[in-house]
Amino acid sequence: MMAEKESEIQDATASPSYVKQSGSLEKQVQDNQSTECRLGATSTLPDDGRVATDEEIDNLLHVVDDIPFRTWIACILASCERFVWYAATTPLQNYIQHAAGGEIPGTLGLGQSTASNIVNALMISSYMTSIPAAIVADGYGRYRTMFWAAVIEAIGTSILLVTSIPGVLHAGAGLPGVIVACVFLSVGSGAFKTTAVPFIADQYDETEFRVKVLKSGERVVTSRELTITYIYNAYYWGESVGALFADSNPLVERYAGFWIAYLIPCCLMWLTLMPILLGKSKFVRTAPNSNVMPQVGAVLWRGVNGGFNMDAAKPAVQRAKYDRVVPWSEAFTEEVKISLQSCRVLFLCPVFWLCFNQMFNNLISQAGQMVTYGIPNDMMKATGCITIIVVTPIVQKGLYPFLTRHRIQFGPIARITLGFGMVTVATIYTAILQHLIYTTGPCYDHPLTCPAGGNNNTPNHISVFLQIPNYFLAEVGMIFFCTTGTEFLYNRAPDSMKSLLQGVWFALAGIGGCLALAFNGLASDPRLVTMYSIQAGLLGASTVLMWLMFRHLDKEKTTML
Repeated sequence: MMAEKESEIQDATASPSYVKQSGSLEKQVQDNQSTECRLGATSTLPDDGRVATDEEIDNLLHVVDDIPFRTWIACILASCERFVWYAATTPLQNYIQHAAGGEIPGTLGLGQSTASNIVNALMISSYMTSIPAAIVADGYGRYRTMFWAAVIEAIGTSILLVTSIPGVLHAGAGLPGVIVACVFLSVGSGAFKTTAVPFIADQYDETEFRVKVLKSGERVVTSRELTITYIYNAYYWGESVGALFADSNPLVERYAGFWIAYLIPCCLMWLTLMPILLGKSKFVRTAPNSNVMPQVGAVLWRGVNGGFNMDAAKPAVQRAKYDRVVPWSEAFTEEVKISLQSCRVLFLCPVFWLCFNQMFNNLISQAGQMVTYGIPNDMMKATGCITIIVVTPIVQKGLYPFLTRHRIQFGPIARITLGFGMVTVATIYTAILQHLIYTTGPCYDHPLTCPAGGNNNTPNHISVFLQIPNYFLAEVGMIFFCTTGTEFLYNRAPDSMKSLLQGVWFALAGIGGCLALAFNGLASDPRLVTMYSIQAGLLGASTVLMWLMFRHLDKEKTTML
């Protein structure tokens, strides 16, 4: 990056405008007067790379900075892990639900409810692992935690592969293998994604606003906040590319068998360990911090005892009011206070995850109730990945620069609320589609099971492509919600608690999975319309509450570097 900046400076010094600036001060002012009037800046300090003044920060256009190569490597590694996760878990619903030999591929034949429970339990445990993993990462180091998490996940994929081999499967290892593999997968994946997300942003270590001269001659200011947004959008875009390839795994499952489908993620997970090891000296590795959880707990306790007022936990107040000396500083109390305020924004997020995660289990089963034209029912999720791959660059390269240039505020709460709203509409659409399935023959509200269908695997006569709007709406909502939530917590968390807050973020998704378990009584035919309708109502109410309760945060500027 330094070499690029030196090259840009050399180009600038060779330009005619630079030669004019080397003349008299009066001539310099005349040459730059129109540009500075247009930009609202008056500084005549050397440009391109220097720290921006307060006036320039207020008046110049903010843009994304140059991003170090190591950041992209970290994004690729994290995307590979996401491919492994999706490629290993996508076939699980069919693997567990359906028996072998039917129109829909399967192995264990335990039914939709059991399969959904196991998949939900896997999702929940993966997300809930994130908090203890975050505590370990902040104390042990994000890089080392990420490496060992990858090893654990690789072991999980190996167990899933071995126990799905036909000979081993016939020996009765199928269900035990799934359970043990899910334990390793949940721990490994939960710890990896919790540490990888802040690790990616760590690779961009510029903390100052800096002036940058574009090829057009316009002076702009590089923004860390915009750059982190760009990095996370790129990461989630890469994750979707990986997920798209992973969603082709059902083709392997259908035509080659489940064990071949599990061989692919197993091999890639072990291969992913190599660049993590080889790139050790190239990555920015933040120094491990001491375990802050005891002090965080103590600060929270003092705040609760002080009438739920975090200022009561400050050392000066404790000393004056209780004659008590505490081991933390006033700055640490403020960090905990801001982190706690950030977490308050997330308390409605479990409802979002409750609705969004339907595509990993019940929507796969819904597709199996429809005419698939030979397409595996668990492959329809690929339309969601395609949506992210197409829409994310439009949002990042088109929408966000347009809003920034025209100074239209579109803060994190507005983006999160928009994401909530779009997934609400997607869930309403799911309920309507399920109603259409129930009103279509031959099996109506008991698809795949009625005698009129001729066998137990005959779907109702309605096209699976009607699921596409659902995936489109949900994934566009995910673009605004997930990227924004990740960067919101990273920007507002102190370095000693960045992994911890990301752990809280993922744990809330686990709580959403727990909420899904409460709907088990409705997660079967013919009650699915009721289930989707209730979920849509909950998320719609949460959307309104999110905006009314937290929209004021879009006017605040609170960033910890």
